[in-house]
Amino acid sequence: MFNSLCKKGSWCTADAGLLALRIGVGAIFIVTGWLKVSDLAATVGGFGYIGYGPFWAYLVSFVELVGGIAVLLGVYTRVAAGLLAIVMLVASYNLLATPQALIAPVSLLFSTIALKLAGGGKYSLLRGKCVCGCTLPCSCGKCDACGCSGSDAK
Repeated sequence: MFNSLCKKGSWCTADAGLLALRIGVGAIFIVTGWLKVSDLAATVGGFGYIGYGPFWAYLVSFVELVGGIAVLLGVYTRVAAGLLAIVMLVASYNLLATPQALIAPVSLLFSTIALKLAGGGKYSLLRGKCVCGCTLPCSCGKCDACGCSGSDAK
């Protein structure tokens, strides 16, 4: 059924897929970041229990919240996704002893790596600018103004 819907519409593109990925990943990190930020005392206590100091509790809390908002909106997507990937890498490492608990952090790790590699896509608030010097954003792998390839885009 989904395949027949994709064949009928022009919305089944890589950019639409990146938008869906950004919405899902961003929403998860916004919620988890907000839960940490809204009760920082408990967050610091939890981080202390597993051997991390208060600095790391504050850092992770705000990286998740602000990074989730940035990913959702498509603002500095690659930077935010890179920071979130680091957070998920450490979370995955800390959960190695319990394989069932690894599913969510590893899924988010690879989702953030995908966003780091691909960027936010055409439906981002901030898109990459072209190296040719034009001021229009690059989309669909080609510069909107001069048509230079996506590999030339910043």
